[in-house]
Amino acid sequence: MSTDQSAPVWARPDVFPARPTTGVFGYVDTKGRRHSAKSLHDLQKQISDSKKAVDLVWTPKSDRLVVPEEVESLRPILEKRRATWARNDITDGRRLSLVMGVATLWAVYASYTNSGGSWDAVIHAPTVAVTAIMLLIFGIVPYYEGWKVLRKAGKRDEVYWQREIADARFDSWLSTHLAPFSFILLAIMVVTCCAQWFGAGSSHWAEESVRKVGLLKQNDPWWRYLTAPLVHGNLVHWLMNFAALRYLARRAEILARWPHMILVFLLSAVVGAMATTYMMPKIPSVGASGGILGLLGFLLVFETLHRELVPKSARKRLLAGLVLVAVMGAVGFSFIDNAAHFGGLVAGMVYAVIVFPPSASVHRPEILVKDRFVGMGAIGVLLAASMWCVYLLVR
Repeated sequence: MSTDQSAPVWARPDVFPARPTTGVFGYVDTKGRRHSAKSLHDLQKQISDSKKAVDLVWTPKSDRLVVPEEVESLRPILEKRRATWARNDITDGRRLSLVMGVATLWAVYASYTNSGGSWDAVIHAPTVAVTAIMLLIFGIVPYYEGWKVLRKAGKRDEVYWQREIADARFDSWLSTHLAPFSFILLAIMVVTCCAQWFGAGSSHWAEESVRKVGLLKQNDPWWRYLTAPLVHGNLVHWLMNFAALRYLARRAEILARWPHMILVFLLSAVVGAMATTYMMPKIPSVGASGGILGLLGFLLVFETLHRELVPKSARKRLLAGLVLVAVMGAVGFSFIDNAAHFGGLVAGMVYAVIVFPPSASVHRPEILVKDRFVGMGAIGVLLAASMWCVYLLVR
């Protein structure tokens, strides 16, 4: 890795902490716990036996912590662990594909029978779409990922390992970097979730939440375009959006800085709400998906325009996420708000194109004074919308 300022921050050795004074060798797991080792052989054995992923390691050859891929003698251990996990993914993928495949077939049969032999009813049945999406997420995707890892086994050259080093350093830096403004969005989601729960008096959120603060799409007042993205239809809906927002908001805040992350989420959520009102005027709507897809679209364009900031493999994972969302949207079109997804995605992409011109710089953009003012204004709008939302839900 480069030692000067011509490298992106995650590629500089000083981005990681100094080597601990206890233990000649050792490693840090993904929970941040440090494990010392007496020798290289001891370190290899500990990593091989560990059930947890390894984030960073230290050896006498470096004054700083490094990612394990940088230590050549650890690569065979890493390969073995990845192969084991890949085989487990394949096994789990097969098992869950069988289970969810049977569930999907049963849902198809039940919908076809109950509708008197209507395939149109089957296509629009939520139970069929939900089981098919579960089949995709918990069966097909893990199987494919495991197969992909094993297919490349034994074909690891130095070029491959340099890519792995860059990817590992980026992920490790990203996971340890502070992103406080992302927690504001997550806190808003938690608060509005609790308000939905207590306001409705049960876990059946959708009907009560849509009526009070969602998009009814019947002469909605303007404030519903701000409150609807802050509430969700059920716990599964909330959990999926919470997990996606946690990663994408953090990545956008760290790379493009917090004012742009907040602005992209807010603008994309509103544009997504407007898009679903126009394109799907008869179906009520709630959920943060528009803002989340906006962050995904923003990152795809921003990182493409700033190629030196992010490893290529990390950018490809974002594209894979977009493909997965598109497939899920196609399968679950009967209940997934694809219009909000599309509107938010386009809004995030357009924002990136307008605000950030192409750059070969390895440095992240600076936060300008005007960015801070606009970003704080966006936070104020989101906080005001969340307080109004909570008030309406619990009163």
